[in-house]
Amino acid sequence: MLTLALIVAAHVNQDQFGRFPFVDEGVLFGGGTSWGVVLPDDVYGGYGRVCEESFGPVVYFALFQPTHGNRIVLGGVEGMSQTTDGGCSLTLVDNELVGEFVSAMHVDKTDPDHLIVGTSTPNSANGIWESFDGGDSFSLLRALEPEVSYFGIAASDDGRIAISGNDGNGFNLVLWSEDGGATFEDASALWFEEPIARVLTFDGDDVIVGGLSPNVRGFVDRAQLGADPPTKTRIGSTPRDVTLALTFRGDLYVLSKNGVIGELMREDPTNKTGFASIPGGPSDCAFVVGDDIYGCGKQTQGINPALFLRSSDAATWETALAFVDVHYRSCPAGSRGQVGCASFIETLCGDGLDDDFDGPDDCADDDCRFNDLCVGEGEGEGEGDAEGEQVAEGEGRPPDDEPSTSPNRPVCGSSGTAAVIGLGILLRRRRRSPSSGGR
Repeated sequence: MLTLALIVAAHVNQDQFGRFPFVDEGVLFGGGTSWGVVLPDDVYGGYGRVCEESFGPVVYFALFQPTHGNRIVLGGVEGMSQTTDGGCSLTLVDNELVGEFVSAMHVDKTDPDHLIVGTSTPNSANGIWESFDGGDSFSLLRALEPEVSYFGIAASDDGRIAISGNDGNGFNLVLWSEDGGATFEDASALWFEEPIARVLTFDGDDVIVGGLSPNVRGFVDRAQLGADPPTKTRIGSTPRDVTLALTFRGDLYVLSKNGVIGELMREDPTNKTGFASIPGGPSDCAFVVGDDIYGCGKQTQGINPALFLRSSDAATWETALAFVDVHYRSCPAGSRGQVGCASFIETLCGDGLDDDFDGPDDCADDDCRFNDLCVGEGEGEGEGDAEGEQVAEGEGRPPDDEPSTSPNRPVCGSSGTAAVIGLGILLRRRRRSPSSGGR
């Protein structure tokens, strides 16, 4: 387990955490996060990312594709973007979804090149799309419909597909297909009274549907959409909106989440609500990868110090990758990665350099006011000036387990320009400017 040696302040309303872990043969080697792709850094060691300006709009999914030249595909509000150099450059995939809001994706576990994608472009007709080449090209699986939005997709190994979204009039849309998407049946009436209902996963012949009920509590239903007529059974409720469900070692788990506050819960028939919280578990995501379950974020007094967590039993969790194990990387000149990001933070407080390019260096920089090297020099005395702010106790360090830099894992070529080591959480950020190179 990696030891957390540095605690930093959480940015208000902008919690940073992992979202999509990249795992190769049981080894975590980075992932898509809420502030860009994190990968091993062959120049500075540990894990790194380029500055935020090199990335496009909000990422709704991230997929590592080793069979496509170690490509990482990101889905967002402008379509599918790709990077083959560890995030230094980012370009749109030239497919049928350019300019579309790619809001949902299902990846076939038996064939990762088989993707089912839903779009939710505002003021536009949206559809369900299918790809058999990893996203290079798509064909319509369900015809475009005006104002319809899609936010949930689940598919089984035998060709059954369940889709959820909004019908364009403010009501839930739940669709069901027994034939791989050739035809769809509408089961929306089962959730007509719920403010939010989303298809989450298959559990045998059943579809797990979760969301938010009129009493502002999360709900979890077990639905038999293939029945005539379709039926549902309410398993129980949760404290917050249910955004994710998965099965692991025979048990059903759901994520109950509201903004940055979330908790993983397990189905528990002895509990009056039907679900019991898992102490110390992830707060933002959960994925089954091989024999383990990976999670994002961590329940720690409102602060998420972990990008990714890992567990073999969903009861005890270890930090697979922590914020403090991530530093900024540089990218070659001419790439979209900007080496002089204004959002850099001075954490090498004794190297005599202005590492974050904002003028003052070392202890003269306000970022170093709590650093051990600077306390007592007039720059770091006193308490934190923001509620919830905590003292950084030391400079960054590489992770305990050095990441692999084998050829099948993408790394970003560096020009050797200064990188900032240590902190992975941004305490201040700025909007992307037109000159930043980000889309």
